Amino acid sequence: MPDSSMVVLFSAAQKTKSNDIDYPFHQDPNFYYFTGVREANAMMLIFKNPMRIDEKWYREILFVEEKDDKKERWTGKMLGLEKAQELSGAASVMSNVEWKSLPINFEKIEKVFTNSFNDIERDDKMDPGDLKSLVTHTLSKVSFAKQSISTNEGLDLFAYLRQAKTDDEVKMIQHAADITSEAQNRIYENVKPGMKEYEIEALIEYTFRSNGAEGEAFPSIVASGSNGSIMHYTANDATLKDGEMMIVDIGAQYKGYAADITRTIPVSGTFTEEQKQVYQLVLDAQTVGIRYATPGYKFWTPHEEAYRTAGKGLIKLGIIQEWSQIDLYYIHGTSHYLGLDVHDPGVYSSLQPGEVLTVEPGIYIPRDSPCDPKWWDIYVRIEDDIIITRGPARILSDKSPRTIKEIEALMAGEEATTIE
Repeated sequence: MPDSSMVVLFSAAQKTKSNDIDYPFHQDPNFYYFTGVREANAMMLIFKNPMRIDEKWYREILFVEEKDDKKERWTGKMLGLEKAQELSGAASVMSNVEWKSLPINFEKIEKVFTNSFNDIERDDKMDPGDLKSLVTHTLSKVSFAKQSISTNEGLDLFAYLRQAKTDDEVKMIQHAADITSEAQNRIYENVKPGMKEYEIEALIEYTFRSNGAEGEAFPSIVASGSNGSIMHYTANDATLKDGEMMIVDIGAQYKGYAADITRTIPVSGTFTEEQKQVYQLVLDAQTVGIRYATPGYKFWTPHEEAYRTAGKGLIKLGIIQEWSQIDLYYIHGTSHYLGLDVHDPGVYSSLQPGEVLTVEPGIYIPRDSPCDPKWWDIYVRIEDDIIITRGPARILSDKSPRTIKEIEALMAGEEATTIE
């Protein structure tokens, strides 16, 4: 942060699903990163230089709701000021209703960084501490001092800080990856033709929760047959058919942190010859991409190398005849950052130790593609979570098999893996 600057972080807004039913509350990842607080109607101030307010000096102030016995009977226990301070470690914690009248001299502040705050649905006119009021009073104070708020620069600042993970963050991502790997392995052991995709989804959710996850980090993708051509398929209602493959793209959430692992599974337990060739090509592309996920290379280098490997393989198999046709079948990027968000923020510079990202090449060959029909309806994506180290990248999701031999063996009941 530059001198004479401050950060204003708002909690997430509570979302309405319908009438008086809410979606499960999901905290704004930036707010959670700095505070550890998972309650709505909260705000955090961080000053670069100590700020004098009412004869006291402050470096940070966390505003949360005071405990309310009546509200707790309906929606559960609240932190309150004392517990919020214990959880967050903030030097000062105040009731959110105090923000309206707190005399901060914004004229001494040259830069105000903040997170996004434009999706607030509710405005309780009787509550001076709800999220809408916190945002409104902030904007009023800043405007009165003839200053401005910088959201984009704030998000860039937070992305820079969140890009490299601490050891504790890596442990939580690792645990989320272990739980997700366990779910993938349960699928290998239980899938069979005739099942519904949603039966697989139910198995995933059961495995997540029974192993301590908070649930899904994102809606599970269980895409069998031609559904594999839809990148974010979530209907999960088709019947699994013999001879088809199924893309399973899932991630558990553990203490706010996400995993993101994809496996492509032969429904019948064995791959056809053509499926094997495309699958092996994608695995080769991923292996090359992971090899280039080391310090000194750019963030995009693993994608470029995986893409190049896939292109060469597609030409060798005769699926394409020239380089310009790769984009017919390789249609997305290979990596994204991973953390509190499934697609975590980052500055996309050279790779550095401590960064966690995915490597997920994919080849998708829809029916009626301009190639030999024997390749039609083959859809393969393989995704693993890795951490950049000072040497070779370490795979966090290696407890779930991804080679053809390992997959077919596990599906035949010859091997089983569990979380330690």
